[in-house]
Amino acid sequence: MLIHPLVVHFPIALWLASTFFDVLDRRHADPMFRRMAYWLVGLGLIGAAVSIALGWTDLFAQEAQGVGTALLVKHGYHSWAAYAATTTYLANFIWRWRTDNTAADWILPLSLLGAVLIALTGWLGGDLRSVM
Repeated sequence: MLIHPLVVHFPIALWLASTFFDVLDRRHADPMFRRMAYWLVGLGLIGAAVSIALGWTDLFAQEAQGVGTALLVKHGYHSWAAYAATTTYLANFIWRWRTDNTAADWILPLSLLGAVLIALTGWLGGDLRSVM
């Protein structure tokens, strides 16, 4: 049974929502928006750790059943996009944590980059279903 597809929606939704709150913070300068983004990024990191672990578990189970190289190649692209998104949001979270979540000019571009990467990751993950 594939569990990974059931949990990936959490980090995707949490991180996209955090980017939305970063946009709101830029427009309205309300510290509540920055706090929401901070917590959503952190919760998304927890969800990403679970998603990545279950993704590897599911891949190993698929490999044990015998899979073609198309799945492995597509999984590679999907994995690297996921690692890039997770690293981007980890940098985002560490910055916020170390600076007591103070406003920074580059946090919104970093959030937007993370949103693009996580959207790409989700699209590549959905595309994996075509070779399963």
